[in-house]
Amino acid sequence: MEHTTDPSRGRLGAPIRVLTKLSPQVPAAGTGLRLALFQGEGQAGAESAKKANLDRAADAVERAADFGAHLVVLPEMWTTGYSLDDGVIRALAEPADGPSVEEGRRIAREAGTGLVLPFPELDPATARVYNAAAVIGADGTLLHVHRKTHLYGQFERDEFSASDDLPGIVEINGIRVGTLICYETEFPPLYQHFAEQGAQVVVGPTAADGTYRLADDRMSHIPYPDITRHQIPAMACFWGLFVAYANRRGWERPARCTYDFLGNSGIWGPDGEAMVAVTGADKMVDSLLIADCVPATHPRFSPEGDRVRDNRFRLAATMSPAV
Repeated sequence: MEHTTDPSRGRLGAPIRVLTKLSPQVPAAGTGLRLALFQGEGQAGAESAKKANLDRAADAVERAADFGAHLVVLPEMWTTGYSLDDGVIRALAEPADGPSVEEGRRIAREAGTGLVLPFPELDPATARVYNAAAVIGADGTLLHVHRKTHLYGQFERDEFSASDDLPGIVEINGIRVGTLICYETEFPPLYQHFAEQGAQVVVGPTAADGTYRLADDRMSHIPYPDITRHQIPAMACFWGLFVAYANRRGWERPARCTYDFLGNSGIWGPDGEAMVAVTGADKMVDSLLIADCVPATHPRFSPEGDRVRDNRFRLAATMSPAV
């Protein structure tokens, strides 16, 4: 794994550390995906934060494009910040054709790089707010908007509606890519859904922190587990998928408490091994993690076994009601 530091300081005056595991050539269409994750510390809770965070997204996308990335994934709720006080999320939420996603489309189009832009989505037809991620093509086309299906904790249930739609799949550089958001990455049936639909890469924008405020206003005494130690590698290995986890780093300080994000981003191959992942030093600055996800370089675990084909448990076509 190679490390470099961006000598330019971008729009917000902060360097970007780059961690890579790349082939000599950018994967050709249909053979692989050069995937980039941005792990950063964003601003939160105001319209001005949206502009600052989108400017930083542009820094990351432009830098990733220098490396030939086909797709850049930002952390959960990147446009506004995640840990917002009561009512702020609804006030900052936008429809999928609103100014934040339009700016994301412009950034992607000008860089020639796909983008996963997480944002709070307001559905004008229902007035519901969703924890969402816009998946944008390299030409700026809005390919898909994924809405989070599994909400974590009372905070999310108070602020968002849970989607009942199974996650969709898009093609980026001829590779089939699915999106999950944070807590969703912990549910094995969602990976089974993707594997059975022919996905090859799963990307997971997230905002996992250490301790946080509970529904009864107490602080949690048990830190949130680092799921990149076991769950993420296991899901990648079992279903034969590339799995990417794009977390925040640093702090957010809404009025109710302080959030210290884990900064544990990485990309795991179908063998369950980390291709590129942050270390302790990488958590101190914003980072890009870039790796080539090439299915042909990761053969099945066994010449005769195929867990997708051989699995005798089938998923239901719909999900049960949300809690």
